[in-house]
Amino acid sequence: MDDWGRPLPPVETERAAKVVEEQRLIKNAKGEEIQVTYAIHIEGAIPISFADYFLYTNQLGAEIRIDVRHYEIRKYLGTDDVKKVIVYG
Repeated sequence: MDDWGRPLPPVETERAAKVVEEQRLIKNAKGEEIQVTYAIHIEGAIPISFADYFLYTNQLGAEIRIDVRHYEIRKYLGTDDVKKVIVYG
């Protein structure tokens, strides 16, 4: 998003991630229960927003777009160092 709230063209980055495909009910930041199909585990600190999306290629070669529905930032116990980010889509 630019300074006026308009979407910018996406900037592609490639990251190693663990993708778990399973349907789950989770509570989002508003306390609402939402159904998600994917959980993406990414090591380290990455900037993320609800305007982002992930393109995932599964073992069958199908490309799947995963929109961000909720995310969690996990830190090392007692520090501000980010261990991993979990994105739900």
